[in-house]
Amino acid sequence: MTATAVRTAVVEARGLSKSFGGFRAVHDVSFELHEHEITGLVGSNGAGKTTLLNLIYGRNSITDGRLLLDGTDVTRQPAFRRVRRGLGMVFQHTTIFPTMGVRENLRLGALRKHPGADPSSPDEIEAMLERVGLAEQGDVEAATLSHGEQQWLEIGMVLLAKPTVVLLDEPTSGMTKAEAARMADLCRTLIEQQAVRSMMVVEHNIDFIRHISNHVLVMHRGTIIAAGTIDEVQHDQAVRDAFLGRQA
Repeated sequence: MTATAVRTAVVEARGLSKSFGGFRAVHDVSFELHEHEITGLVGSNGAGKTTLLNLIYGRNSITDGRLLLDGTDVTRQPAFRRVRRGLGMVFQHTTIFPTMGVRENLRLGALRKHPGADPSSPDEIEAMLERVGLAEQGDVEAATLSHGEQQWLEIGMVLLAKPTVVLLDEPTSGMTKAEAARMADLCRTLIEQQAVRSMMVVEHNIDFIRHISNHVLVMHRGTIIAAGTIDEVQHDQAVRDAFLGRQA
């Protein structure tokens, strides 16, 4: 008899809800992000995906429910405290410093987690430039990078803060097919090498989700309507009706 591997929950969401005035953008959402896994979060525009990421990260306050990080209740903690506990987020719209050089942006990455901390070492900076494919652009102003390259820079800055959990909001937006494939390789490598413990990725690119995810959550109108592998959710009739069927 084969022993069942224990799946460690790094993030636990219990009945999360978010209301903006009379509009409930997220309603009673529960899930776990497990160690050594990439969870895909898919759904149509307006389903509540980015709002859910913002609830986890702390950009939006939680109206109802609880959020635990490594078993600690962080429901009422602000974003900077969650970052110090190991949360990192790559936003769809980059938060780089456009008038600064690429290397200078990366040097500031660690400060997202520990303000006043020593900057990353030169070796760490050079290794990250290689990892995100910007080795030839280290000395250029960040504003001159393409949208896809700015996204890589943002990812490098987040990784230099050494997060244990990374949230990514449409990371392949504006990227070429080759860049998206490299992004998939990076996500898998980070998990395989245990550089991060868990990831959650919002994407409309279902092929990308198929290539990287161990587990998929499907959102529709602020709720989770299905969970499982990508094949399982694609064959779920509620999912086909609410989202995937519209993509055909």
